[in-house]
Amino acid sequence: MGERASFLRVMTKAAEKAATAIIRDFGELEHLQISSKGPRNFATSADQKAEDRIMYILSKAYPEISFICEEKGVEFRDNEDVAWIIDPIDGTSNFMRGIPYFAISIALSENLKITTGLTLDPLRNECFKTELGGGAFINDRNRMRVSGRKNIFEAVIATHTTLSDEEILVKNGGMIRKMGAVSLDMAYVAAGKYDACVFRDVMLWDIATGVLLIKESGGFVKYRKHDSGKFDVIAASSGELFKTIIKFFNF
Repeated sequence: MGERASFLRVMTKAAEKAATAIIRDFGELEHLQISSKGPRNFATSADQKAEDRIMYILSKAYPEISFICEEKGVEFRDNEDVAWIIDPIDGTSNFMRGIPYFAISIALSENLKITTGLTLDPLRNECFKTELGGGAFINDRNRMRVSGRKNIFEAVIATHTTLSDEEILVKNGGMIRKMGAVSLDMAYVAAGKYDACVFRDVMLWDIATGVLLIKESGGFVKYRKHDSGKFDVIAASSGELFKTIIKFFNF
């Protein structure tokens, strides 16, 4: 547990360093013409620079740990059984369009199990942190708990899925939110802001921290991996709501 706390401290330092530059870059986007390629190229550059900053700080502290990154892919180091999983800007499309809903996500995988993670919302200065068996917290102060809602008629459900999936949820009484940043959506489920989430074809770095956040906050999660390497995920704040949603999709 002590070593994981050390991991979290370094992860926090890396995320906060990247966040400073991301906030500055987000402000600069206002001066670019939306009709040109400028915002897209600028956002891609911001993504890459943020990932470089995070990797540098993590490598300096733990040079032996490998990486699984959105931009650079897999980079093996001396210890191939332990890897940082990094999404420097989850919600790049939102970032590019000036929509304030995106996050930095860093997780640590040890022998194929996520043991530590954080998701940082740089604009709201909310950092959702978790470690296996240690619970989940916002900004190191407030312990996170899922909402516990049982009835789908009361549920707000984050989605990153097909229109047909969303129609099923709505027809059965759910209220959906499609916000465009999966890691932040999952943090909101863990914090009790959303009650469930349904995702299709998302990447490991989108969900790695979120799965642990939700479990450590008392929620329920199920995921499956496709041959493509992408994942489908269903999570909910209570066993009753989880079973209801699972049945809709024969998951």
